[in-house]
Amino acid sequence: MSEYSLNRNQIKYIAIIAMIIDHIAMFFLAPGENGSLPGVALYSTMRVIGRLTGPLMLYFLVEGFIYTSSRMKYGVRLLVFGLISQIPYALSHYNKLLVMDFNVIITLFVSFLMLAAYENTENRFLRGLVVFILIMATSCCDWGVIGPFMAWLFYKNHDDKKAQIKAYVVVCVILIVSAAYFLYSNGHHWYGELWQAGMFLVIPFLLCYNGESGSKSAVNKWFFYIIYPLHLLIFWVIKF
Repeated sequence: MSEYSLNRNQIKYIAIIAMIIDHIAMFFLAPGENGSLPGVALYSTMRVIGRLTGPLMLYFLVEGFIYTSSRMKYGVRLLVFGLISQIPYALSHYNKLLVMDFNVIITLFVSFLMLAAYENTENRFLRGLVVFILIMATSCCDWGVIGPFMAWLFYKNHDDKKAQIKAYVVVCVILIVSAAYFLYSNGHHWYGELWQAGMFLVIPFLLCYNGESGSKSAVNKWFFYIIYPLHLLIFWVIKF
């Protein structure tokens, strides 16, 4: 085994650190239209690092879906912490309690439902319809429809890492190009969100993943769920 291989817990902790760096930039360092070059560079660098988190969590959602000892318990945990996280998410992003924008754990939960529906629906037409509806249902969630679509591609190519990475690269290119076009068509600089290219940093971690879970201690298990709403709540208190 390569000395550079990483287990699931190690990669998840890296993803959490990247998430916190990204959210510090998003909540506290976002430059205005006339932001200074050093400020823009720092902000963009931190957002680049933050692009690690979403794809890695979606990747490990698929791993969890395939290998968990109880899909029912796994799905319930996602739903419960998705609901718990919604208030800190709404407060930190909008300083409101109720918004029609849902946090990324809800995106993970809907992605979980999509995979379950795909596996358990025999009729091909109905299966495709349900998968499409669930993907579109995340249009009002963090990471939007790209989240479950990415999870579906990871799942479909689970036995072939090269195919996973090729599909992932295609999704990255589509997302970056569409973001540039959206900005340009709305009168902004097309390169305003080129930090989305940080998604390509995920690839080395996928290649280094050794398929092992790491320690199964309760601390590791629950920390990954608790840190998301907790850090959002702390950032809201600091910001507002």
